[in-house]
Amino acid sequence: MFRPKPGARIELHVLKSHAASRLNRDGMDRPKTMHFGGCRRLRISSQSEKYSIRHSEIFSQLLDHANEKYGAVRMIRTRQAINRIQEKLEEKIRSTGEDPAQYQDIIKERLQSFKKIFSKKQSGKDNRKDTTQLVAFSMAEIDRIVEMIFTIDNKEKIIIADAEQVIKDVRSERTSVGPLSVELQLFGRFTTAFHYLKNIDPPLSLNHGFTIHESRIEWDYWTAVDDLNRLACKQDSGHLDSRAFGAGVFYHYYCLDVPLLSRNIHGAFTNLDDSQLVELTQDVIAAFLYAACCRNPVGAQTGHANYNLPGCAYLTYGNAFPYSADDAFEQPIQATGKGYLHEGRNALQAWIETRRKRYGIFSGFEQGMGLDTLDSDLQTMIESTVQEATPAIHRALVEG
Repeated sequence: MFRPKPGARIELHVLKSHAASRLNRDGMDRPKTMHFGGCRRLRISSQSEKYSIRHSEIFSQLLDHANEKYGAVRMIRTRQAINRIQEKLEEKIRSTGEDPAQYQDIIKERLQSFKKIFSKKQSGKDNRKDTTQLVAFSMAEIDRIVEMIFTIDNKEKIIIADAEQVIKDVRSERTSVGPLSVELQLFGRFTTAFHYLKNIDPPLSLNHGFTIHESRIEWDYWTAVDDLNRLACKQDSGHLDSRAFGAGVFYHYYCLDVPLLSRNIHGAFTNLDDSQLVELTQDVIAAFLYAACCRNPVGAQTGHANYNLPGCAYLTYGNAFPYSADDAFEQPIQATGKGYLHEGRNALQAWIETRRKRYGIFSGFEQGMGLDTLDSDLQTMIESTVQEATPAIHRALVEG
């Protein structure tokens, strides 16, 4: 009888508490919310989560390490790629001893086709050109485009090539899929201009974090004192305002497709041998798991200091298909004398036991932290999971 085979995904479930916070806000400057289980919950968007992971200290350390050991470069997500290319072209012209000002017309002409593909003209008096969408580039892609646009012929004359053909040529190369960027291989890239830049399938999926209980938005009324008024013995404040904030215990879910990550890295780091590719993939997985557990969204941190670690975490590898624990918290948790985190941990553990009983044949390796039956330390939990996933990294390299 047919049975699904074990998968090769790492799935991380985290419960994390935040007191008064403004980590992720909507267009009205209020904490984002959603309705779930018949009540209102606070919410942290997946985009906010990915941004905070990519810009975390942990990921910055990974990028420095990967640059030193594997030659990795940074990713840049921008609407100003045209400006960056022009700046680099001017630097190259300047390095030959010539004045870039003499080449402004030819640069403008050669980049025109690039602008038609990616750009729109700003309204008003601003003549700057920006791309119509945020596009993620590896810095190696930017450098490669510049190298192909800028050449010097055998008479030492500077040649500025047409950008449209250059971009087509870059796409035809294997190195056009975010070369040397671990960020692009983890977070992926989507652009509607796919005839010129290849899309990269993201191996990482994550939910919108939400409070496991009913939550409400509260308001902080605050004043700022004018020091000169105070010295003059005046009673009035220098500024009055109010800010919306929220608090609660949030559930977060992350799913990482290990073979896809391995294939992405293999395609982007063609300069590495198989052992180096395995080590780099292990490093990326470990750094991601540390960042997912330990960093926090960046919104309003200076005024609230929501630097919180997980109250508990549950980590699995090898499930036949991915599934989050959203339904463990569909019924909002009710506070007891022990608080929401304690009851949330119990609800997560009950969900784990139910999952084992109902879908046990699909379950794989598991680790946990802060749970009754699974209470490892963070380092052991992450490193043992990476080791468990390593055979899948090898298989992905062999299968291509």
